[in-house]
Amino acid sequence: MPKVIWRTDVHLGDRTPRRRTGNWTEDVLAKLKWIGEKAADIGAAAVLDGGDFFDVKSPVKNSHALVRAAAEVHRDNYPCPIYCLVGNHDVKYGNPEYLPEQPLGVLFASGVFEPIGDNVEVILEGDGVKCRIVGVPYHGTSYDFERLSGIERGDEDYLLVVCHLLARDGETGTMFEGEDIVGYSFLNTVEGVDGWFFGHWHCDQGIKQLPNGATVVNVGSLTRGSLHLDNLDRSPCVVEVDMSQEGIRFIRHDLPVRAASEAFKVDEALREVEDKTRMEEIVDKMKEMTTSGWGDMTLKERVMSSPVPDRVKELASSYLEASE
Repeated sequence: MPKVIWRTDVHLGDRTPRRRTGNWTEDVLAKLKWIGEKAADIGAAAVLDGGDFFDVKSPVKNSHALVRAAAEVHRDNYPCPIYCLVGNHDVKYGNPEYLPEQPLGVLFASGVFEPIGDNVEVILEGDGVKCRIVGVPYHGTSYDFERLSGIERGDEDYLLVVCHLLARDGETGTMFEGEDIVGYSFLNTVEGVDGWFFGHWHCDQGIKQLPNGATVVNVGSLTRGSLHLDNLDRSPCVVEVDMSQEGIRFIRHDLPVRAASEAFKVDEALREVEDKTRMEEIVDKMKEMTTSGWGDMTLKERVMSSPVPDRVKELASSYLEASE
């Protein structure tokens, strides 16, 4: 029977994020290898990638070594095709016209990945079951909702729709400087879809079945690059989809990852917060002294003439300018 694996927002890059420990490239490649082995274990017919496979949008800031490593890990460990959406990080300015010059375009041209989206669909068949997969790539901050509502079921047994769009449990709305959000309430009005899969939003919103019978898979990014609350307790995962004549199942598989306390420079971040708080207290005290008749010099002049290291003077001045 047809089985697929869903993953999204890999954000592979050459540089390790500021708050991460270890080597980002090696960590992400290890995750990709694990997924390939999982695909082999379950006999997957395809791996579906929700976009933002690469992190840096500028082509010249992705090394040849990085693209080669991405090609090798898939060539050596994946038993099936990898169908990939185009995300906003995969192309300059979020514009798919730049795809031919991007690292993702190289993986498409080499045959390591196969594209999905726009007019390119995927058909999987096995054991008397037919699955059709439709893709909706990133297409700007104002979404074309007719691309979603206009998807019609054909003669397939199962219809899956993969998207690189923001989505949430609730009503349709906007966020991130006016970017649209697809509400699950809207998805509930679209008939005939068995599974909706969303990338782009990194937080894990889980797997949920809608009243109309469709299931929404919105489990967030495969990786944890930034140090914020969601990433401290989030378990990156992939989702296995099993389809048979008896029905469809969605199975979550958490990846083996390091604990947040090991993967992130938490202590360093806490020290910086403490330093910032301490400097703000110093600036406030100096303001208080100035308003009580502390000489004829301006506060900034007093700071710059004080017997402290230049680094402290510059930092104090920056806080003063920000507070004016």
